[in-house]
Amino acid sequence: MDGFSVVRSLAQAKQDGVLPTPGSRKPLPETGASRPSSKAPPVENPHIVKTIRPTQRTIRCFKCGYEFKLSGTTNTIYCSKCREKIDMGDYVINRPWSEEIKTGGTVHIQPSGRLENVRILAGNVIFEGSMDANSSMECTQWLELAGRHMPNVRQITMRNLRIAAGQDIRFNYKLQVHHVEVFGTLEGDVEASGLVSIHEGGHLKGTLRGAHLHVEEGGGLSARLFIWPQGDAAASLS
Repeated sequence: MDGFSVVRSLAQAKQDGVLPTPGSRKPLPETGASRPSSKAPPVENPHIVKTIRPTQRTIRCFKCGYEFKLSGTTNTIYCSKCREKIDMGDYVINRPWSEEIKTGGTVHIQPSGRLENVRILAGNVIFEGSMDANSSMECTQWLELAGRHMPNVRQITMRNLRIAAGQDIRFNYKLQVHHVEVFGTLEGDVEASGLVSIHEGGHLKGTLRGAHLHVEEGGGLSARLFIWPQGDAAASLS
């Protein structure tokens, strides 16, 4: 190739942009950090949904008495301490019943259900039926009284008590629990180490010794109050 051809080839290359012109600098490729994004905005994956943390429940082993927390639902678990198998199923009783139940779930005794010479141990019990004098109930969490028949307090053990709407319950013995929720009417000498909640339409009568009290608008309170948020009310009054 002669000199003229070389010069012409260089001129053509400059014209086509293959070679930089004198005094100019070909820009370097931009890095990902400073390069403006040319991608479309991300689209939410329809298969990804937002969730909330499952509610935790307190489970007590019927064998060793150890308490631990459980999130979510399951049919069976094992005690974290003694490895005892714990049934977590829910049961509905709608007829005369004489077979023992031990579950960390809920036992619902419907109006047609009746406990006869049997022991019920459960996480929660919804009591709408009846029970004879030889039966007993032990609730490691909530007992909800929602029926016409009031069980003998000497036959029941509960951690927390709920009085359903429309119920008028009177305790002749001192009631010692952790939390109390009143949607109906509760009368008695109540001692609560946790929270006493009187909801709209609820009414608490008698005497209340406790750490915390919450009364909603529309709730009623006709009781002698001893509220000790910083200490043990029972010890202070004994």
